[in-house]
Amino acid sequence: MKQIFEAIAEYAQVYEKLEQLQEAHRDLMPKGDQKTGVIAEFYARLYAQFAYPGAHLIYGTTSEHAWDITIQRDGYADHKIQVKAVSIHSTTSRVSNIHPGWHELYLLRLDRALYPEGFWTILASDAPWATEKIVGKTMPHRARSGSGSQIFRQACDKLGELNAVLQRSRA
Repeated sequence: MKQIFEAIAEYAQVYEKLEQLQEAHRDLMPKGDQKTGVIAEFYARLYAQFAYPGAHLIYGTTSEHAWDITIQRDGYADHKIQVKAVSIHSTTSRVSNIHPGWHELYLLRLDRALYPEGFWTILASDAPWATEKIVGKTMPHRARSGSGSQIFRQACDKLGELNAVLQRSRA
C-alpha cells in the first residue's frame, strides 16, 4: 500500500512540473491533461518544424477535434495536422476517434520512457476515409508486421526522421 501512495506522490510532482512547463512554454507544448497526448504533440510539433521549415505552427485548443497543429506558410493554405498516440501502457493500442478536417495524420507509438518507438504519417489526399469520423482503430507496431488497423497500412514510416529531429533538439 505504501508503494502505491509513494508512486502517486511522485507522479503528482512530475505531472505538476509538466503543467508548469505547458503554461510557461505554450509555443512548445500544448495545454491539456492527457499527458501522453501532450508529449506526443510536442514530438509532432518538433517534426512539423523540420518538415515545414520557416512555417508558423499553432496548437489547437482541447476543444478542437479535427486538428492539433496548424501549419501556416506564406502563399499556402493552412495545413492541419491531427496527432494520435498510444503508449506501451495501452493494452489495446486503440487510438482516440479520428475526426474529419485534417490534411495530415501523425501516428505516434511511445515506449516506457514516453519516447517514440513508432511514427507514421498519412496525407488526407491518400486516405479516402479522411472525410469520415473513424472510431476504434488500432495503432501499428513496428516490431509486428501487419499490426494495426488496415486503414493505417499505407502510412509512411518516418521514425528515423523523427529520431534525427529529436536528437538535434536535445543537443
